Amino acid sequence: MNFFTDLAIISISCLILGMGSKYLRQAAIPAYIIAGLALGKSGLDLISSYEFVQWLGKIGLLLLLFYIGYEFNVKGLRERGRLFAGITDFVVNFSLAFIFGWVIGLTVLETFILAFVVYISSSAIVITSLIEEKRLIYPEAETIVWLMVFEDLVLAILLAVLVSITTSPSSLIILIPLDIALTVLFIVCILVFVRRLNGLFTSLFDRDDEIPILLVFALLFGFSALAYWLGSLVQIEISELILAFFIGAALSGVHTFKKLLGDLITLKNFFLTIFFFSFGILLPVTFREVPPVEFMLICLALIALSLLGKFVSGAVIGKRLHNSLETGVRIGAYTTPRGEFSVILLAIALERHMGISDQVVALIVVYVILLPIIGSLLAKKGDRIGKAVSAAVEKVQQGVQKSP
Repeated sequence: MNFFTDLAIISISCLILGMGSKYLRQAAIPAYIIAGLALGKSGLDLISSYEFVQWLGKIGLLLLLFYIGYEFNVKGLRERGRLFAGITDFVVNFSLAFIFGWVIGLTVLETFILAFVVYISSSAIVITSLIEEKRLIYPEAETIVWLMVFEDLVLAILLAVLVSITTSPSSLIILIPLDIALTVLFIVCILVFVRRLNGLFTSLFDRDDEIPILLVFALLFGFSALAYWLGSLVQIEISELILAFFIGAALSGVHTFKKLLGDLITLKNFFLTIFFFSFGILLPVTFREVPPVEFMLICLALIALSLLGKFVSGAVIGKRLHNSLETGVRIGAYTTPRGEFSVILLAIALERHMGISDQVVALIVVYVILLPIIGSLLAKKGDRIGKAVSAAVEKVQQGVQKSP
């Protein structure tokens, strides 16, 4: 089979499963991963152009980080309570998952990856849920959106760290500072380059032909290629995802760029679909090798802990920022879905051969498939859950006050 046959298989299977997911009002990410598992190396092995499919998926990641960078507003860090909310979300959820990984006997690196997989929510599912449930006008919506932005920023920092520690583990003391320094240098160059050519970019993005989209990809691929060649000279690697994030942030200052945003979002969604499928086809998962009872108990415990963590952090944030436990519980309910970023972290870990066992890979895969579904359902019932928890707490408090 050639790559056209592979693309036909991917597009048709994802189309059918995606339409089914939308009809059921469920997140489509698990469906695309399951399609990859069923048709890839762990299943029927119908895909032959693995490298080509994986390359297309990487374009989706670049566009995703580019879009996140465009939407990121650094001024939001200074607004009242936002830094507290982001740090609370991180400390509660990362710590719980890290302790869980340590208790079940994972290595430090496996525990680290698992903790970040559990911590980071799915921005796409969370924002979609807010829109579908018509909750963008509610006071907690701004807090929830900010939490997604803060998590995206943490993800960008984490990607830089992962690139540094996996490039050459034997020379960490020398290479990590060099890697960070070169990455910062590239970021500064990107920001200065776009600012100096702001007038030219403004006129180019105002065109109605193919030039604006070619300019975006020229910037993404050009800076990535330059970083690759420079990094190869000093035996380090600069993350192209980090560069894409800051290219997007730099172009957010070009006011005519907004005309192109709709087309880029469409391209991002298409290539990200291929990424999720390619994630499934390349997974070295053989579930027959995992003890079923022990595996399922660990998976259920991880899911329960993940849900608890988001509700706890949401409650703390809600009480502090909105003076309302009910609002905090709703924040927790809406941030429970995990998805694309959990997949990205595991995919990078596998690509860089970081020594994650098949059992841990299988655990994260099942987790990523189930959490978007469970989280979407909880997000839809967020209002009811908030009212029920708030009423229950009030009854308990009244009972305590009445007791002698």
